[in-house]
Amino acid sequence: MAKVILKDVSVSFPVLHTGNRSLKKALVATATGGAILREARSAPVVQALKDVTVSLEPGDRVGLIGTNGAGKSTLLRVIAGIYEPDTGDIHISGDVMPLLDLGLGFDGDLTGRENIRMRGMYLGLKPHDSKKLVPEIAAFTELGDYLDLPVRTYSSGMQMRLSLGVATAIQPDILLMDEWMMAGDATFMEKAKKEDRAGASRHH
Repeated sequence: MAKVILKDVSVSFPVLHTGNRSLKKALVATATGGAILREARSAPVVQALKDVTVSLEPGDRVGLIGTNGAGKSTLLRVIAGIYEPDTGDIHISGDVMPLLDLGLGFDGDLTGRENIRMRGMYLGLKPHDSKKLVPEIAAFTELGDYLDLPVRTYSSGMQMRLSLGVATAIQPDILLMDEWMMAGDATFMEKAKKEDRAGASRHH
């Protein structure tokens, strides 16, 4: 059963001077006993999340509202397991599909069809079951012959279609979507909403 529980989760990012990343300074730091590490420990930090507590049950749909820099994307990445919190406890049960970045989870050198099969197997489907998803996703995305081209040749809108196509076909327990999903054309977004409602009906 799908469940998301976060208790007192905090995430911070140290702010390092870009000059510290040069090879010359890295070598000097090594020769002087790790000055970069000491400087990193004393560097200022950006507090992205502080003491966040969330409890989500099956069927919950949550929208995050806030200004830029409020921590919305960071929270999604914590739930997806991309970011490790500094403090706090996390409990996630169920299959999670993060649609946070256009290229996240796709290999740009593989074709759309190959990426569909790979994503399916990554989510636990057997190879033949993963292959069966391709016709359904092809019809939904309307990408046609582009499914046989490398994903790196896709436009942002085409990558969005492929991501949504996989998400609606596989129906994960937990779906995470960032604001870039609104970049699609109105007609396709309405199609995605209809598919989402149909998927919700299948789960009830």
